Amino acid sequence: MHDFDPGIHPYPHGLFWTLPLPSGGNGSAGPDGGVAVHLGAGTARMTAANLGVRDFFNIPNALFRFQTPVSVGAVVSFDIRWLGPATGRSAVASPPGSAGQLLMSPVTMRWSAANASGFRFTSHPSGTKSIFGQLGRVRNGVFA
Repeated sequence: MHDFDPGIHPYPHGLFWTLPLPSGGNGSAGPDGGVAVHLGAGTARMTAANLGVRDFFNIPNALFRFQTPVSVGAVVSFDIRWLGPATGRSAVASPPGSAGQLLMSPVTMRWSAANASGFRFTSHPSGTKSIFGQLGRVRNGVFA
């Protein structure tokens, strides 16, 4: 089993499994990675190449860090594309204080990972296609 994620910083009460990616100022993700969103059209792209993360081996260990070693260094690369059109719009109103809108959009993804112990995984080169995907803008009052 493998759980590739950036961790919790500071541990154990910090920001949970999150890393910033550059926003495409010209409406497209850059060659080294980033995020570009066209919410009205239901399209977006999120990419990264050789993004440094940790392999915690499984989700319980990532949360509670009971294994030895806790993790090993790893890198992930991905290209996720929300293809549009936007369908199935729904409001976000939970938990209290949250607001936003989510919409359905078909998604394809290519993903690969490698850890310092020699494990490697690469998704099928044609990309995977989801049954559904969501895209949206959410404000939770803390990280708006």
